[in-house]
Amino acid sequence: MAFGQDNTQAPGATTQAPAAKDSKADATKKADAKKKDETKKDDGQKEVQNLDGVTVTGIRAALESAQSLKQNSSQIVDSVTATDMMALPDRSVTETLQRISGVTVDHFLADNDPDHPSSEGSGVLIRGLPYVSSQLNGRDSFSANNGRSLGFEDVPAELMAGVDVYKNPSAEIIEGGIAGTVNLRTRMPFDNPGQVTAFSFGVNEGDMAQKSKPSTSFLYSNRWKTDDAGEFGALFDVSYSELASRNDGIQTNPYVMRPDATDTSYYAPNIAAGSPTSTVYVPGDINYLEMNMQRRRIGLYGALQWRPNDDLEFYSQFFRSDYNLQWQQYNVQTNESAYNNVLPAPGTEFNYNGQGVFQSGTVASDAWRGSSTMGIPNGYVNYYTDNRIQTQFTRTTDWSNGFKYNINDHILLSGDVQFVKSIANTQDFSVFGQFYMPPANVSVVGTPSLTLADPSYLANPGNYYLGAAMDHLEHDWAEQRTVRLDLEYNFQDNNWLQFFRVGARATDRDAHSDNTNGNYNWGPISQIWDASKYTSTGLDWFNQIPSWMSQQINMSNFYRGANLPTTLWFPSNALVGNYQKAIQALYAIEAAGGWQAQQTGLPGEDNHLGENTQALYGVLYFGNDTFLGIPFDGNIGARYVNTDVRSNGSILYPSASNISGSTSTLTPEQLALFSGAYVPIEGKASYHNLLPSFNIRFKLTDDLQLRLAASKAMTRPDINQLNSYMKLGASWGGPAGQESTIQGWTASTGGNPALKPMEANQFDSALEWYFSPTGMLYTTVFYKEIKNYITNEVTTETISGQEFAVTGPQNAGTGRVSGAEAGYSQFFDFLPGAWKGLGVQANYTFLHSSKIAGTTSCDPDHANGSCGASYVVTNPPLPMAGLSQNSYNLIGMYEYSNWSARLAWSWRSRYLITSEDSGDTYLPMWNDSFGQLDASVFYKINKNMQIGLQMNNLTNSTTRVLMGPSTYVSGAVDPNLYTRAIFQNDRRYEIVFRGTF
Repeated sequence: MAFGQDNTQAPGATTQAPAAKDSKADATKKADAKKKDETKKDDGQKEVQNLDGVTVTGIRAALESAQSLKQNSSQIVDSVTATDMMALPDRSVTETLQRISGVTVDHFLADNDPDHPSSEGSGVLIRGLPYVSSQLNGRDSFSANNGRSLGFEDVPAELMAGVDVYKNPSAEIIEGGIAGTVNLRTRMPFDNPGQVTAFSFGVNEGDMAQKSKPSTSFLYSNRWKTDDAGEFGALFDVSYSELASRNDGIQTNPYVMRPDATDTSYYAPNIAAGSPTSTVYVPGDINYLEMNMQRRRIGLYGALQWRPNDDLEFYSQFFRSDYNLQWQQYNVQTNESAYNNVLPAPGTEFNYNGQGVFQSGTVASDAWRGSSTMGIPNGYVNYYTDNRIQTQFTRTTDWSNGFKYNINDHILLSGDVQFVKSIANTQDFSVFGQFYMPPANVSVVGTPSLTLADPSYLANPGNYYLGAAMDHLEHDWAEQRTVRLDLEYNFQDNNWLQFFRVGARATDRDAHSDNTNGNYNWGPISQIWDASKYTSTGLDWFNQIPSWMSQQINMSNFYRGANLPTTLWFPSNALVGNYQKAIQALYAIEAAGGWQAQQTGLPGEDNHLGENTQALYGVLYFGNDTFLGIPFDGNIGARYVNTDVRSNGSILYPSASNISGSTSTLTPEQLALFSGAYVPIEGKASYHNLLPSFNIRFKLTDDLQLRLAASKAMTRPDINQLNSYMKLGASWGGPAGQESTIQGWTASTGGNPALKPMEANQFDSALEWYFSPTGMLYTTVFYKEIKNYITNEVTTETISGQEFAVTGPQNAGTGRVSGAEAGYSQFFDFLPGAWKGLGVQANYTFLHSSKIAGTTSCDPDHANGSCGASYVVTNPPLPMAGLSQNSYNLIGMYEYSNWSARLAWSWRSRYLITSEDSGDTYLPMWNDSFGQLDASVFYKINKNMQIGLQMNNLTNSTTRVLMGPSTYVSGAVDPNLYTRAIFQNDRRYEIVFRGTF
């Protein structure tokens, strides 16, 4: 049904892997010399070849299929295939993708969240860039909470037939990914000659979570021929999987340069005593947290095909993925109003290294401790015990219907319509217990530790009180309608021209976000800093509130035995785990003006974005066997895209209830800002892009080929970066008796509708040697020049006559990424006997990027306190986020007789997570170099059934987050990168049973 020789899946094509498919005329014309040594399948691929003593199934067959796709493609592509049903090499799509050269994966729940690791990983980056276009069977698809991309962790790996990564796509590939395009392929009923039934069942467990969870999947496919109506095919696929995991983390708060001329009053004269330097760097104490995660993923997929005759085919595909994630976090967190409150306990000195960096010491605080009637000892360090539960639900539905029609022997018409709808709901609720840590010995050498002279202090619930609560409710939905029409003309009896493709595509997308993503609603329950409320009534101590609202938690075997107090009192699971009940319970005990639950559905909180695109493309495929003395082929084309964006939202002014204390310190103009009003705003943008592409391949020998590729690509801003929303606020503080003084005016934006799309001019050159059906060696050199790079910045804006420090996305300028990839794979078939089952895969990627002009953030002295416009600083230039200079995969394989096994090591060097960790540190955050070892072993019981064990994180790898450099309002810069956090995840094991009939 497909004419073109292109190895690329045509837009809107069915699920066949993008294999070379010769036109009837061309197959006849070139059958003599060019392909005389190849046995052809009906679709143009090489037949799977049986080697002496080796049956080509499992790992070997999947490797051969992926290699054939790469070799025969008309452009640069890497693939992972599952020739066995439900048998991608890893248990998640993200883990599968990281095995491909140039592809790396973030091991966090979100790509800009350095505080919450994920055992399965999340963001996928190609050549260090996160701007990846995601496709399902060659069509654009997305998850509502991921903006323009699918959350690959949302997609059941069991439903996939293969994954393709295009790194320099041709003009017929849908625009949207300057990093590259990931296409997920599902199966179709006509892929198989007849009836197929397959199933799998597994049980997994993590060694820290210690909870067994099931996974299962089932597939049925068949095809039927009729006398009058042609041939029909139907396929149904369902999967269900659960996962329970745990990670433990220890955080060090920002190191503050002391003494600092801007804040010397905070420090006792002995702050630098014991240091060989007059300037010292002291952290704001340490935090530690245990996070338990439970994930449930359900996938449904169905496909129908009808071929009335040899020239006409209709198809329909339905895909649905439900992703449920709940995680609970017990967090013991420093709650000092500023990190520069920390100092040595009276009569002690800190220990420093030769550079004046804190190593250990007895940590105290000189912060104000409220009225004497509250009984808070001076010098004790303010801490939270935070019980936080977040529940996420994402559902993506993708339904497509299309046709292919051979008008004659050299003209193919195809088209389809697609409807995608995705919803995402998040409920995030925290209740903060609060206590004051007695001066404790803190060490940051090796695994950070905190030792109390009297641990019994933490066992007394009378030393804790309910301090605050915070909720975050998020309701996102998006839907897109797409129509596409393509025409292919195959040239006959032409020595140069092969075929020409032209097509048109139009989309209409609507996206809504209720209660903007960035709005975390913190409010006090009882606090020492509001003496007018709590001097007479006292704080809400745990031994005085209803007993069901607090609970003693023992974080057993924390961080596999770290030296930290792990038995403390927290707000109870019964309180935090029942949001509606908690609202009423907290309202009953908190003072007037305290925390109020977040409301959804408010007119000013609803953001609506509409986007329409229209695209036209044309691609000409050419080739010649004799003109240059060597055969060559390629394609040249262009894609024209028009985009119209409209965004409706509001500016939210602070409420009068947010005024702290007396209003006498406010001018009339400032007081007028506290109206609590929503002021509607609207943003519009329209732009067009011309995206040319060129690919050429020189077949130097039958096994050696050289590729050259050049193209221009674009990535539109994420949906949440285009929201018209701004929330204004003020930060309060000041010395005792003047706490109602405004320290700074702040604003956060939900997006910026005026953002321009990022564009990239990109060039690739690849040399590929295919020396056996499962043996190849390749190297690729590439270069990208990126315009309109997007990053979050703090800018100063005047709103209603007042200067605000506004945090939001901006186009930050240009950048360049260059590098090289090299890969090798082979089974050692020349070895004797069972040794020939040994094989190896290896790939390496080197990346280099220019630095982006310095982004703006907050002086670290004030990062945990007020960050008004007067404290905004400009950071030194930083590399692009997500880009590791070096990464590699090393995979050992074995497949012989009834046994198959893999041992896979993936490693990447340090990379920037985010240029600004807003909310706590405001500092750039980095992921230190990281490697992880995974493995699997399977035994084939018979030709239909196999049993195996899959294992992850066998090396108990540590994720290390670094912070810095730090820039101060004085102009000083501390270039050091300090350890912010260390995390450990489960080792995971899964027993799997598979059958195919």
